[in-house]
Amino acid sequence: MLSALPKLVALGLLCCLCGCHSAKPITAASANRTPPSTSSKNSFDLATRDNSLVLLSDLLNDEKKLRLILLIKRETPELKRLVKGISNAASEGAKMLKARMKDDPAFKGAKPQLPPGEEATRKAIAKTKESLLLHTKGEEFEFQILLTQAEALGYGTHLALVAAANEPDAARARELSSLSAELELLSQQVLAMLRSKP
Repeated sequence: MLSALPKLVALGLLCCLCGCHSAKPITAASANRTPPSTSSKNSFDLATRDNSLVLLSDLLNDEKKLRLILLIKRETPELKRLVKGISNAASEGAKMLKARMKDDPAFKGAKPQLPPGEEATRKAIAKTKESLLLHTKGEEFEFQILLTQAEALGYGTHLALVAAANEPDAARARELSSLSAELELLSQQVLAMLRSKP
């Protein structure tokens, strides 16, 4: 039996993981796509890039803590492997973004910029998801965590694509495109596991 402290830490981290991340649908056909084009070949919207990077960093810093859910929930080996894979990918992506943002003074103290209504809605959805994850177990818990991850990974995939499309540095754009592809692959694994459930 776990002591109270690890349970409290895990519950607190669970709150982080339940944030609302709106996702666009991801299809298998989109696996090898390139970033969306901007209005002209050499036109980059740096404000869009910067906002996307801050949102993506925030998401990845939450997702890297995902494996801590395993401290309070006992689930299938397949789900455990997937959760660890998501957590590891998010951790590596967060390190890459931290190094990138550390070199740019524009990101010093930057926070995600969301309209107040969007922020309030995300908090309300996070609270609902937190309750669902805390009060379910077995197949229902697995379904809920997979659903949450499908949304988060889809959102991260698109944030990285938008940031890449607006990144004037070609090497950094490739890093972001690669991160997007990795998140999409994980999203496809989550969706495949969801589809395999009876």
